[in-house]
Amino acid sequence: MANRRQRQRGAMLIAFSILLIVVLGFIGLALDVGQVIGRKTELQNLADNAALAAAAELVGTAEGLANAVTKAKSSAADKSAWRRRMQGAILSDASIRFASAPDASATEWHAAGAVPNPATALFVRVDTQANDPSLGRVATAFLGAWSPALRTLDTSARAVAGRTSLHLTPLAVCALSGSAASARMNAALLPAVELLEYGFRRGVAYNLLKLNPHGATAEHFVLNPVGQPGVVGPSLQVSESSVLPFVCSGTVLYPRIGSGSVHVHRPFPATLLPAFNARFNQLAGSGCHPVTAPPDTNIRAFPNTAANWWMTNMPDAPSALSTGNPLLSVADPESNATPPTVGSYGPLWSFGRAARYSNPKPAGDYLPFSTSDWPKLYPASPAAPVAKSLYPTDKSPYLTTAYQTAPTGNTALALRRLLHIPLLACPLPAGSDVLAQVLGVGRFYMTAPASNGVLSAEFAGLVAEGTLAGPAELLQ
Repeated sequence: MANRRQRQRGAMLIAFSILLIVVLGFIGLALDVGQVIGRKTELQNLADNAALAAAAELVGTAEGLANAVTKAKSSAADKSAWRRRMQGAILSDASIRFASAPDASATEWHAAGAVPNPATALFVRVDTQANDPSLGRVATAFLGAWSPALRTLDTSARAVAGRTSLHLTPLAVCALSGSAASARMNAALLPAVELLEYGFRRGVAYNLLKLNPHGATAEHFVLNPVGQPGVVGPSLQVSESSVLPFVCSGTVLYPRIGSGSVHVHRPFPATLLPAFNARFNQLAGSGCHPVTAPPDTNIRAFPNTAANWWMTNMPDAPSALSTGNPLLSVADPESNATPPTVGSYGPLWSFGRAARYSNPKPAGDYLPFSTSDWPKLYPASPAAPVAKSLYPTDKSPYLTTAYQTAPTGNTALALRRLLHIPLLACPLPAGSDVLAQVLGVGRFYMTAPASNGVLSAEFAGLVAEGTLAGPAELLQ
C-alpha cells in the first residue's frame, strides 16, 4: 500500500513537472508574442500619425513633398507613440513614398526626390519595414531558448494617407477668355492697365447663371461631384439629389483635376439654388444641414439699405447685369461708347479690389488699385460710382464690423460665402452630358443670397487647385 502511494506521488510529481514546463512555455510564448503585438501596435500608431502629418503637406508641388518628408520624420520623432511613449523613432527616407493613387502598384511609389510629377503625388505611404535602422525588431525572452532563430522577431506597419476631396463648388461656368492673365485696356487709366483673369475682373460682381462668352444664351453646368476625371459618369451622379449635399458643403469627391477633362451636365438646375443660401443661415428649404453646411460668420447681404453704404450709389441689382451677344456683364466690354447706368455695376469691391496687370506677376500677388481710381475703372451715366470715405482702408467690407451681421442659432465658419468655381474652356459640344477642360478655378464671393435665377458673386481672383485639397485621411 505504501509503495503504491509512493508510486502515485512520483507519477503526480512527474506529471506536475511536465505540466509546469508546458505552462511556463505558454507563459513565455504569451510574453514574447505580447511584446511583438505591442511593438506592432506602436509601429502602426507611428505610421498612421506620420502618414497623416505628411499628407497634410501635399499640395502638388516639390516643396510640398519636401515638407511632407520633414513632417513625417518630425511626427515619428515625437515621444507619443513609440517605446511606451518614452522616446521617438527615426524614420528614414526609404520608409516614406509618394504616389498618385492610394492603391498604386509597388513600382509607382517614389521617394520625394524621384517623383515624376509633384502635381499628381497626392498620397503618401509610410512603411516601417523599409526603415533603416529597423524599428520592428523585438528580442525575445523565452522563445530564443527553443531555437536560436527565435531570439529576435520582426514586425512592421504600413499606413497610406492622402486627400480624397477638393473644396470645389459643383457649379461650373465658362471662362470669359482663354488667358489666365491679360491686360484690360482703359484709356483713362493709362499707363496703368487692369488685370483680367480668364476674362474676369476682380472686385466686380457677376451673375454666374447669366454668362456666355460665345453666345446670347446663358451657359452653366453641374460639375459631377463624384465621377472620375476624363469619364462621363452615369446620370445618377449628376441628379439633383446626388449633387445637393455637395452644393451644401462646397466639395467634390476626387483629389485632383489638373489638366484633364471633367464630366459636366447642363444646365445647373434652379432647384439647387437654395442650397447656396445655407451660407447666409437660410437653411429652411435648402436641403442642407448646419453641421455639414454652416453659415458664414458674416451673413450681411450686399447690397443693402444701410445708411453707411460704401458707394455713392445703391446698385439696382445684387449683381452686375448681363446682356448682349456674347452674354457678358455690363462691366466687361472695354468700349465706353455707351456707358452703363450708374447702378448696374452692382456692389463693387465688397470682398477684394481690382488689380493692376503686370508681367511677370509680382511676388505674392498683383498690386491693387486705389479707391480714387473708381471713376476711371467704372465709367457710367450720369456719373461713375465713387467709393465713399466709409470704404475701409485696411480691409474689405466683408471683414469690417460696420458691414457684418453674425448668424444666430448655428455655428459659423469664416469665408463660407467664398465659392471656388471651375472655369471651363468653352464652347462645349452639344448635349446634356459632356466632357470639359477646366482652365482654372476662380474665387467668387457671394454678395447676396441666390434667388430668381441670380447667383451674385464677386470675382476675387484665381486659386491654385492644390490649395483646395480637403482634409487628409487615413486610407489604408
